[in-house]
Amino acid sequence: MYANIPGRFIQPTWGSIRLSVGVLLLLSATSAWAASLSLRDAEAIALRQNPGLGALTQKIAELRHKAVAVAQLPDPHLDLGAANLPLNSFSMNQQQMSMLSVGLSQTFPSFGKLGLEGQQAGIEAQAAADTLRGQSAELVLLLRRAWLQALYTENAMVTVRHQEQLEAESVQAALALYRSAQGSQAEVLRAQLARDSLANDITRLQAEQASDLAQIAQILNLPEPPSIEKQWPNLPPPPTLAEMEARLSGQPLLRAAQAQTRAAQMGVQVAKTGYWPDVTVSVGYGQDFYPGSPNWLSAGVNLSLPIFPGDRQDQDVAAAQARAQQAQYRYDDQHLALTQQARAAFARYESYKIQLQRMDRQLLPTARNAFSATLAAYSAGRAGLNTVLRTQKEVLDYALTRLQYRRDLAISAAELDFLTAQGEMQP
Repeated sequence: MYANIPGRFIQPTWGSIRLSVGVLLLLSATSAWAASLSLRDAEAIALRQNPGLGALTQKIAELRHKAVAVAQLPDPHLDLGAANLPLNSFSMNQQQMSMLSVGLSQTFPSFGKLGLEGQQAGIEAQAAADTLRGQSAELVLLLRRAWLQALYTENAMVTVRHQEQLEAESVQAALALYRSAQGSQAEVLRAQLARDSLANDITRLQAEQASDLAQIAQILNLPEPPSIEKQWPNLPPPPTLAEMEARLSGQPLLRAAQAQTRAAQMGVQVAKTGYWPDVTVSVGYGQDFYPGSPNWLSAGVNLSLPIFPGDRQDQDVAAAQARAQQAQYRYDDQHLALTQQARAAFARYESYKIQLQRMDRQLLPTARNAFSATLAAYSAGRAGLNTVLRTQKEVLDYALTRLQYRRDLAISAAELDFLTAQGEMQP
């Protein structure tokens, strides 16, 4: 690169080179971002950038570190002291038994408690990992719903604009009859009104699409709504209902509830260790500075005395048992809820599939043929404008209903894919 100035050449500076490279990188990044975003890429971005999933990832790391820490013995205690020190002189050799001492003590919790607490924390970490997988699948489902809704509004706008063309044909037919003195001006105005009122539908759909794209941007943690691909995604077809119900036990959220139940049951065993005493072993050494006096060694064992279990240990065990039962009830309730959700989603999927097939094969073609026949009859003076406008409206309604069936069929497939997830979705 050279700056072209008459009479001389100027060598480029490092600053200008860096600026040019920066501009090129910015332009290339802008061009890449301007490309349409696919659903698969959007799912990868969501799993990688969502703050909620990041927080759960750190929660798993916290619990795994905790599982190691709680299984360790308490830190030993170091004791330093001065015994029998005379206050008149503070001399260590004035009286016998004046000494400096150092001691070390170690507490050993009741038998088996540390191992059980470590296992319990490990199970809680596994529950958090399953929760992360389940919430990842939920995030993908939320993204797919917003994505499919955005595609619906995009295609609905195309359908309404196509309807404007049909309405324009009606306007031309009304004008032709009016010019040939076979129709009235009122029919022309009604045809134009039916055509022009579709602009409001397009404006409403544009607002809905902006809302859908804003939701997608929020899920992807992006500053601006992305440009998405216009093709309908190919979601995996669901298995049979029996296969789905058999696979529910591997659903990450249900696995997380099951792990939480195991952790609560382990908590009962931890509480039962409270019936056994904690043991503290200590040893000390004392240095006597009085001439001729020996040094001293001391050792001892300290035991906690759980002699009133009715007010403490029994209550702790009962509370742990209640927590375990509560966790079991939550698991059973979630299993029933997911089973009902799977059955309902599968029924909707089958219903939408049949309705979409019937719409494609019978209803929509018949409505279009009816409109064409009615418009031809009106042009020949054998039908009224109201009939033409009604058949036009039926074509639009059937076309939009078909898009709704296609959207809802894909959403049902996404729900079934979420329900049969086995934990493969991770950020």
